[in-house]
Amino acid sequence: MSKFKTFTTPRNDIIFKALFANEKDKQPLMSLLSGILGMPMDNFEDLEILNNEMNSENIEFKQSRLDLRIRLKDLTEIDVELQVLNHQAYKERVLYYWSKMYSGSLQQGNAYRKLKKCIVINIVYFELFTSPRMHTKFQILETEEHNKFTDHLEIHVLELIKLNAYNRSIENDLLIDWAEFLRLRNEDDLMKLSERTDLPLVIQKAIRELEELQNDPNLQHEALNKEIFVLDMVQRFDDAMERGLAEGLEKGLEKGLEEGLKQGKEIGKDQTKIEIAKKLKLSGIEPSVIQTTTGLDIEVINSL
Repeated sequence: MSKFKTFTTPRNDIIFKALFANEKDKQPLMSLLSGILGMPMDNFEDLEILNNEMNSENIEFKQSRLDLRIRLKDLTEIDVELQVLNHQAYKERVLYYWSKMYSGSLQQGNAYRKLKKCIVINIVYFELFTSPRMHTKFQILETEEHNKFTDHLEIHVLELIKLNAYNRSIENDLLIDWAEFLRLRNEDDLMKLSERTDLPLVIQKAIRELEELQNDPNLQHEALNKEIFVLDMVQRFDDAMERGLAEGLEKGLEKGLEEGLKQGKEIGKDQTKIEIAKKLKLSGIEPSVIQTTTGLDIEVINSL
């Protein structure tokens, strides 16, 4: 029998912020940053969380982007964002957001030397690069000798689906442990991870806190709203693509093919829903939520 009524993964922005944007206990956030950036925990002792609000009433206005902004003692700014769905211009969006952070660090009237380092960390649940590495770091380097132009730009991408034996052998243990935590898909995964006795104490505590959050009705409601909003965005995009394709075919093909086109459209529609359902199920979204958005039978979703 399931321990929780529903299980929401730590990749849900609402749950992620509840775990890592806690002003009373910054140890989980400090540990996560230490694992990703490869820096000692001491570097994050005086970090300031700039946006630890949990109110998601304006999720649609924020375009489903609930990030975590951090400022270190040396005024370095870090932005952590989770993303479960890919889109064609994702890399450009990352670079654009870094540029806005960087330019925003210079107040009017100040000299350029006042600009501060900005780090963007993207934790994604899809494959963004062809490299087998799970964790990639980007900076501006000279093309021949790889000399660094500046350390002010730093972009990290953590592709959770690439957590495998190869990456476990090349990455630091702390990063691997946090990756295991962040890619939890269901209650069974949580139980298996909680049985490990070699985990750092801070991650063991995060597991217990995640279990408590599963039983918080208010937080679960917020998390569910976020998942439904993301699903609705996907469905609206899919519907728009389908309408455009159907209109084009209707104008360009002879009337004798109308019935065949209608059948083909229905087959394509069902196949698209199945592909969307597969991706969302892999991301840890509840089958009942997927069913509400796609209209697929729960038996079909469970069999994917």
